[in-house]
Amino acid sequence: MLGLAGGLVTSFILSKIHNNGTLEVNTTIFCSYMLFFVAENIFKVSGILAIVALGLYMTNTGKTKISAESEHAVHHVWGYIGFVAETVIFIVSGIIMGQRSMEDENFITYVDYLNLFGIYIFLHFIRFFMILVFWPILRKIGYGMSFP
Repeated sequence: MLGLAGGLVTSFILSKIHNNGTLEVNTTIFCSYMLFFVAENIFKVSGILAIVALGLYMTNTGKTKISAESEHAVHHVWGYIGFVAETVIFIVSGIIMGQRSMEDENFITYVDYLNLFGIYIFLHFIRFFMILVFWPILRKIGYGMSFP
């Protein structure tokens, strides 16, 4: 509900701005970060879920409030923000995993590699089972799946 309210506020602000790419980009960024802050610190709910709801609203309804001239800029700025966030997450997680794997009590042995291989095989069986279960549905909805 909080994400929907944030989407309505963002759409209202964007409807008052026209053909100003800088303001439209800054509005989307400001509203997203403000919604996260309000959700986490004031309402004590999940900020991530509020942002997801905001994103779903903006994708469906709020996107029409962004002017056509500014849509390209908004898309590129959010694409770059996503790229930076993903890069930072993978770098930090790689550093943490590398540090933990080098500790004496977490030393990687051949048993770990055997477990990893077993999980890999198990995941292929799960994938096969899911395709087998959903095969009739996939054939009917347009994928046209068939054996060669």
